[in-house]
Amino acid sequence: MRKRFRGFSLIELMVVIGIIAVLVGLLLPTLQQARVQARSVQCKSNLRQIGQALLIYGNDWKGWVYPPGLGANKPPDERWPVHVFKPAVWNPPVMKCPSDALDMAEEHSYLLNNHLAEHEIKFGSRVPNRSPSDVIVMGEKQWDYPDYYMNTSEEKKLTDYYSRVNLWAHGVRLGSNYLFLDMHVETRTKDQAKAGVDPWGFPDPTGKPTAAPE
Repeated sequence: MRKRFRGFSLIELMVVIGIIAVLVGLLLPTLQQARVQARSVQCKSNLRQIGQALLIYGNDWKGWVYPPGLGANKPPDERWPVHVFKPAVWNPPVMKCPSDALDMAEEHSYLLNNHLAEHEIKFGSRVPNRSPSDVIVMGEKQWDYPDYYMNTSEEKKLTDYYSRVNLWAHGVRLGSNYLFLDMHVETRTKDQAKAGVDPWGFPDPTGKPTAAPE
C-alpha cells in the first residue's frame, strides 16, 4: 500500500513562524544587554591597564599621576600617552573603549582629571576633603571632545565637566566607568557620578561653585 505523507498546513506554518518571532523578540533585548555588559567589562579592563601604566610612571616621576599639559594641543608624538605606555605610542588600543564609535576624536575614549595636576596631588598625597578611593583619575569622555584632560577655564574659573564627561557611555542603566586614585575601577550611574557640583574637583573652602550648573 502507498503511504500518505501529511505536510504542514499554511496555518500551522504561520503559527510556528509566529512562535519563533516571539522567542526572538524576547531574546534580542537580553542578548543586546549582554553585549553592552561585555563591552563595559572590557572598558574596565582597559582602565585597570592604564592605571598600572600610570603607577609605573608615578614611580619614575616622584609620584606624579600623569604628565600634565600634554594633550591634543601637542603633536601626536609629544602627547602624554607617549610618556606613559611602552612601547611609546600616542594612540595605544587600550585607550579606546570597545563601546565607542570608530570616529572617536583623537582616537581615545578616556579623560584625565586635571584637578589633580592643578592641586599638585600625587600618588600618596593627602587629598583635601576626599579619600583616594573617591578621587577620580580618569573617566569616559564625550566622543567629539578632542583633548585628554577635563580642564578648568581660566576665563570663567569654571570646569568643563558637564560638556566633556560622558555620564552614560554604556547606557542609562549602567552609566560610565571610572579609574580612582587608589587604582580601583568602578561603574557609576549618572546620578552616582553627579554627586556634587563638580564631582571630579575638590570642595572650595569659600563655598564658591567650581562648575556651571547643567
